[in-house]
Amino acid sequence: MVKHPDVKVLYERLIAEIRSYRPDTSLEMIEQAFEVAHEGHFNQTRKTGEPYITHPLSVAISLAEIRTDLESIAAAILHDVIEDTHFTSEDISARFGDEVRLLVEGVTKIERVAYVSKSSRQAENYRKMFFHMSQDVRVLLIKIADRLHNMRTLAGHSEEKQREIAQETLDIYAPLAHRLGISKLRYELEDLGFKYTDRKFYDELSRKVAIKQSERQEIVEQIMKEIRVKLDAAGIEARVEGRPKRFYSIYKKMMSKEKTLEELFDLYAVRILVETTGECYEVLGHMHNMYTPIPGRMKDFVGMKKPNGYRSLHTTLMGPGEPFEVQIRTYEMHVVAEYGIAAHWKYKEGGKAAKDKWLQEIMDLQRTMSGSDEYLDALKMDLNAFAEHVYCFTPKGEILSLLSGSCPIDFAFTIHSAVGNRMTGARVNGKIVPVDYELQTGDVVEIITSQNVKGPSRDWLKIVKTNTARTKITQWFNKESREENLRKGREAFEFAAKSEGADADILLQGGREAFILERFKCKTLDQLYAMIGVGGLKEKVVVNHLLREYEKTLPPPSDDLLIQNLITTSEKHEKQKQKSGIVVKGLGDATVRFAKCCNPLPGDEIFGFVTRGRGLTVHRTNCVNVIHMDEFERRRLIGAEWHVDALSENRYLTEVRLNCDDRDGLLSDITRVLTEEKVSVKTMNLRMIRAEVVIVIGVEVADNDRLNSLMKKLRSIAGVDESARVAV
Repeated sequence: MVKHPDVKVLYERLIAEIRSYRPDTSLEMIEQAFEVAHEGHFNQTRKTGEPYITHPLSVAISLAEIRTDLESIAAAILHDVIEDTHFTSEDISARFGDEVRLLVEGVTKIERVAYVSKSSRQAENYRKMFFHMSQDVRVLLIKIADRLHNMRTLAGHSEEKQREIAQETLDIYAPLAHRLGISKLRYELEDLGFKYTDRKFYDELSRKVAIKQSERQEIVEQIMKEIRVKLDAAGIEARVEGRPKRFYSIYKKMMSKEKTLEELFDLYAVRILVETTGECYEVLGHMHNMYTPIPGRMKDFVGMKKPNGYRSLHTTLMGPGEPFEVQIRTYEMHVVAEYGIAAHWKYKEGGKAAKDKWLQEIMDLQRTMSGSDEYLDALKMDLNAFAEHVYCFTPKGEILSLLSGSCPIDFAFTIHSAVGNRMTGARVNGKIVPVDYELQTGDVVEIITSQNVKGPSRDWLKIVKTNTARTKITQWFNKESREENLRKGREAFEFAAKSEGADADILLQGGREAFILERFKCKTLDQLYAMIGVGGLKEKVVVNHLLREYEKTLPPPSDDLLIQNLITTSEKHEKQKQKSGIVVKGLGDATVRFAKCCNPLPGDEIFGFVTRGRGLTVHRTNCVNVIHMDEFERRRLIGAEWHVDALSENRYLTEVRLNCDDRDGLLSDITRVLTEEKVSVKTMNLRMIRAEVVIVIGVEVADNDRLNSLMKKLRSIAGVDESARVAV
């Protein structure tokens, strides 16, 4: 029956591929499926001019390459029969059983009926795919393989159609393949999608990558040789192979890190396959001994596998001249990494597929849950773990793309601002949900509106995920409540200025109005006030910027003026005033705050910094913040000194850092000294830096002498190499 040579080659390749992992199983079902498809598609051709049967055969081969079951492969061969030939669903059921029929129906495009728009047809396709996937996840495997062959033969379409299909592949099918863990299909989908969405960039990148890989091939071969020698000497049987980075992966890294190809370092990788999990970690140890590991680049997906079942050790090492990546996994992990969910079918004699625990749980959901919608909700939550977008439907079947984590408010404003502004609630899959409900792919969302609603809530700005919703909500408040926002913003600005002892009108004179409008990208003062009124800008921030510009026009403040500011501030906070032990020239004992950046103690040389409305902050003269203070801020420094009575009970917070050797009983000895010295401990933090223990202790002491005495006692502890005061 097979006449065209290409068809014969593909069919023989399919049989050989199946025999490679099912050598003793009868392939009668596959042979019959081919006969039906070949008869049905006889004389049909693709846009490329090839016999149409080459398409379903190619889809079936992709499934065989990821080791799926015979029912899936038969359904792949038959997946266009119902739509494009005289065979019906009943014919498929009669010859191959209901299991194959359901798979074929799941991947069959919707019947040719009149739809209002192109988007509604696309929506129904997705709805049907997700529904049938909820009954059998193998539907999705066939759809992904179908899309892969369509991408391989995309050249027959117009450039516009190529970009449209390629973008959909990057948005939907490649992420789904990723979620199912099928890297063998995912990577090719991504590269082909990238190729047709940005052909110029793709061609240039592929040319440059080819040059770089040829330059590095010798280096990679040398590294693999060294690794094989090392593992052989250690008695570890392993397969060591090179693995080139995929174009789309390189492209995403270039975009996310804003780097050129020349600035990326780990463009080549080595994969090591071993028999056991223990050998994975043993090999990792050998790799870190052979090459210098790059900090922060080691990932353990063996102990903590990904949601799609992926397990492997990843580490980046410094090779000859530049870094390279190493992946270490067992052969079993590698099968899962390559074939994903398809690897969960384990075959027994007789051709029946025994499904593993993960897939069995999914299959059990449809039998135990009361309806397919409930089951689909549970499945969608798992599928969307990797997604950056979710795809939801209006009640009319139109599909909307939203950021992952979006809620019904985002959905409403994506439809139209009028829908969002009048929204009172939402139903998802027929059930009332909270407005902050996190939408999932496949959800049918109905927005409930009312003409009596005044508009959106300001609280929604804290909930929404999309810029569209956030912008439209802000626009509504700016427009609908403009006068109220202007009034609130102007009053808040004037009150903030008055709180700082300034006049709002004076602050805006002398060119400072133009300065503040430019600073916050506003065209008018009314726009600035509206931003303050709506909560998009803090009035104190505006006033502080204006105060700083205003003070630049004034002569440096005298000590008398600074002291007067302190007196005024002290009177405002009279109830909080207490003896601080700090004397300011011409003022006496002052209410102060001690700077946390340097934690001054009696005995330290100090400065006072007169803040705006918050009194005096005391710094050590060698504090880094004082050293780097600009000339304008230095005008607010004032002389200060300690005046602590010998009988004073004041205690001052500071921190001590101990560099120690790790040993048993170290912490116990340190706490014993602190207890004997009757020191109040406020904080204690420990961390390991290489082989050294670093302990930072926050303590309250009377003065510098008491601190030095404490540090001397701590240094006498065995294993404490150094004790020093924190902050300079």
